[in-house]
Amino acid sequence: MNGALDHPDQPDVDAIKMFVGQIPRSWSEEQLRELFEPYGAVYEINVLRDRSQSPPQSKGCCFVTYYTRKSALDAQNALHNMKILPGMHHPIQMKPADSEKSNAVEDRKLFIGMISKKCNENDIRLMFSSYGQIEECRILRGPDGLSRGCAFVTFTARQMAQSAIKSMHQSQTMEGCSSPIVVKFADTQKDKEQKRMAQHLQQQMQQISAASMWGNLTGLNSLGPQYLALLQQSTSTTNTLNSLHPVSGLNAMQNLAALAAAATGTPATPTGSSALTTSSSPLSALTSSGSSPTSSSNSSVNPIASLGALQSLAAGAGAGLNVGSLAGTIPSPEGANLFIYHLPQEFGDQDLLQMFMPFGNVISAKVFIDKQTNLSKCFGFVSYDNPVSSQAAIQSMNGFQIGMKRLKVQLKRSKNDSKPY
Repeated sequence: MNGALDHPDQPDVDAIKMFVGQIPRSWSEEQLRELFEPYGAVYEINVLRDRSQSPPQSKGCCFVTYYTRKSALDAQNALHNMKILPGMHHPIQMKPADSEKSNAVEDRKLFIGMISKKCNENDIRLMFSSYGQIEECRILRGPDGLSRGCAFVTFTARQMAQSAIKSMHQSQTMEGCSSPIVVKFADTQKDKEQKRMAQHLQQQMQQISAASMWGNLTGLNSLGPQYLALLQQSTSTTNTLNSLHPVSGLNAMQNLAALAAAATGTPATPTGSSALTTSSSPLSALTSSGSSPTSSSNSSVNPIASLGALQSLAAGAGAGLNVGSLAGTIPSPEGANLFIYHLPQEFGDQDLLQMFMPFGNVISAKVFIDKQTNLSKCFGFVSYDNPVSSQAAIQSMNGFQIGMKRLKVQLKRSKNDSKPY
């Protein structure tokens, strides 16, 4: 039965078509109308039926459209998960139909910026009413009740909002404003979460920079070479990861922070001391600035000079190195070959090389690529010129978190056992 026969008008422009489940298969449109009409005038009821049966049988669900949006929402509040119909085991399920999802509030809500602080809600409504029916208009105000110069306007349909953006964005400069009016879709919850994540990452990077400059760099004599190299890679690595995936960048930064913290509590080893005091090391810049990295007094180290030396170390470590030159015919001794699993999809040979350089002389670094798709298989191998370096890499990098995964680093076995899993 079509309620439109009893009513000359069409539903309101913002009316919602609702999907209703958990209704008895034996119920007719008339019985359903009795269920729905207490909440408002019903425009149309459409029972979903199985056409493969003769006659077609109800599937136990239907669509109902009220004349007004309010009626639909009132019915949903009263019935959804609240009422169990005769012969049913579960309560009614009532929600907007899939076709209505495009009319969600976030698709119709606009942010209006650079408006005069003298404007009130009525002024804004008047400015935008020509583009369609406005569901809500709200000016953002501070604790003192004064306008912050921006507002939210929600239309009843997305097309109206799009028309307003097209016509109004940067169309005029209002009184007391330095720039033209801004009209755009308001941030969704997902947008807000991404912004918070980006801000958190930026704070993490600033903290790492400060820690490196004033903490770790003033105690370089206590850092082993592997920790020092990881710290000097922190900026480039995390910036790259952040551009690809904010979560990956944040986790990488957190891991580096943990490594830095661990490093500052690690006593200097003879190997570490010699590595930091050799004349060939870029850290010799510290000595030329009047401070020694092996000085017993950390306060004598110039943090600016230390930062410059660290940057020099980064430049020196990466200069003239490429995977092609390393992945030659140099054989690796037994126990010096690693398999690495759970690599980020975006990682290439150079990324893998830079990640494992801190632990020794890498003679080969290769990410496996699928020949058909030309995409990374997310695993690869690294070969050192000695087994000690491979063990150091396993101890430091096995379980290292990048994004939602943790690296799995282990010795490469014989050919029969080398297939990744």
